[in-house]
Amino acid sequence: MRRKMLAVLGAVVVASLAASSSAMARAGDRTVDQTYPVATALCARAHTATLPPKLAPQPAAVISACNTLVGAFAPLQSTVDAAEAAFLTTVSQQKALVAAACPATVTDRAACHAARASAKTTIAAAATTRRNAAMAYRAAIEANRTTFWSTIGSLRGGSSSS
Repeated sequence: MRRKMLAVLGAVVVASLAASSSAMARAGDRTVDQTYPVATALCARAHTATLPPKLAPQPAAVISACNTLVGAFAPLQSTVDAAEAAFLTTVSQQKALVAAACPATVTDRAACHAARASAKTTIAAAATTRRNAAMAYRAAIEANRTTFWSTIGSLRGGSSSS
């Protein structure tokens, strides 16, 4: 009975990890098409002049909204990528400092302890900066999405939220 329960639990864990692979994606990993799939599909239709009837009379306005949405994406992605790179650099540097202060046979325990404490606080601060950059990225992505769909809704003659 216990073996069956463990097997079921293992299967549930594997299934949940497989299903939530997108939850493990890092901010900035997705392309503009993956981030805004419906919006970019509408933009593609605007560029090929196959817009829905309510938007067909205003292709230039739709294309302008698309350009605003897509144009704002690259700077956001660059900012979050820079924060990630800074975090990784900080972690690497701090690990090197700890390794230098704490050789296999520690001769100065106080220096080793101080290096580890310093590394811990420095890495924590860098992680907070990275987390804040990711949160700002996600907030900006959502704000841009909302602005785009509000613009499209006003072009249709009503309001639209997505």
